[in-house]
Amino acid sequence: MVKDLKIGDIKKIYPRRAADSHKGMNGRVMVVGGSIDYYGAPILSGLGALYGGADLVHLFVPECNFDVSRSMYPDFIVHSFPGDFLDMKAITPIVDFAKKCDVVLIGPGLGEREETRTALATIIKSISIPTVLDSNAIQVLKKIKEVPRQQIVITPHHNEFETLTGKDIKISGSLSNKVVLLRTLATDLKINIILKGPEDLIASDEGEILKNTTGNPGMTVGGSGDVLSGFVASLIAQGATPFAACKIAAHLFGKVGDDLAKVKGYNFSATDLAMEIPYVTRDMI
Repeated sequence: MVKDLKIGDIKKIYPRRAADSHKGMNGRVMVVGGSIDYYGAPILSGLGALYGGADLVHLFVPECNFDVSRSMYPDFIVHSFPGDFLDMKAITPIVDFAKKCDVVLIGPGLGEREETRTALATIIKSISIPTVLDSNAIQVLKKIKEVPRQQIVITPHHNEFETLTGKDIKISGSLSNKVVLLRTLATDLKINIILKGPEDLIASDEGEILKNTTGNPGMTVGGSGDVLSGFVASLIAQGATPFAACKIAAHLFGKVGDDLAKVKGYNFSATDLAMEIPYVTRDMI
């Protein structure tokens, strides 16, 4: 039997901040993403982190994305790495800066180039802070034979999960089969997972599986997954454990979508989702 997440569970584990805290104490998030093909994804992840409550959000994007990322929101601190996409030249500045942050989110908009995957494998093996892998970065786990030394969260949808595992899991397929596959992957690699879908499944690195039933079909809009991964990273940066961050983000993000649907039907954007996060999280304080 897989337990459903409830709002009472979330309130117990939501990170609280000290009344005397100062800038930086409540989360420094680093987002590594973007390419000549996709500039918006890291911005959306940054919005998820910012409106999820992080004090500081750093975007690391290729030179071709630098100007648009810097001009989009003054709240972001934007850095660039050489070229039009991530490759081996980006490793040193990214690994060095990660030492100054609480969590790194890698993946939004990076694309599928083999040079990018090779660089990603090196980056992931070279950093020690908690790491959230989203989008194409998830598949880099195939290149890493040993269990990563840092705490890792992945946020795949069903197709990304099937590509990673080589197993066919239909959205309408057996819950028990999904649970077995999810638990096996999570415990073998010692990672935490949000398997996104009409009902999300959340797995801990110790094999605990929970189900989240908030959310609606409007959340299939492009970029929603980028916002979610930023929200997860933000919660980790604020002190939540990776598994707690997965539970909180999945449940509250679905509630964000449900609240928007009451006002806009299913006609809302990923940016709408990000900006609605504070109106749901305020009930946790």
